[in-house]
Amino acid sequence: MRAIPVSLAFLPFLAAARADIAPTPDAGPFMATVAGLDFAIQEVQVKFPPGYTKTFQVAVLTGCKAAHANCRLAKAKHLIGMEVETVNGEALRPEQGRLHMIVDAFRRGAVTLEFDRRDGGETMKVDFASR
Repeated sequence: MRAIPVSLAFLPFLAAARADIAPTPDAGPFMATVAGLDFAIQEVQVKFPPGYTKTFQVAVLTGCKAAHANCRLAKAKHLIGMEVETVNGEALRPEQGRLHMIVDAFRRGAVTLEFDRRDGGETMKVDFASR
């Protein structure tokens, strides 16, 4: 009989474990175009055992300006739709604003972005011109 009250005590924790955990809000902006590349903040859901999900916000290269050299490079490497992990070796931080970090890096000069396909594949570092 004692096991039932103990089990019931854990029900709120189990319910919380199955619920979506709110993402750390990004400081914005949520869309930006720089050096011929279009970026946006998107939400992705990741499933964790024992059956709950967590929503993350990520910076994604969503498109580019066709005539730009950076665009030709991005298309040649199939980067459109990939998540940006780092800018010049620095992890993107939501409290700073992921796209702010990317735009500021391009304003300072050439940029190395590290991309993740989100499918378990390898990350890829690509050097882009500042303009």
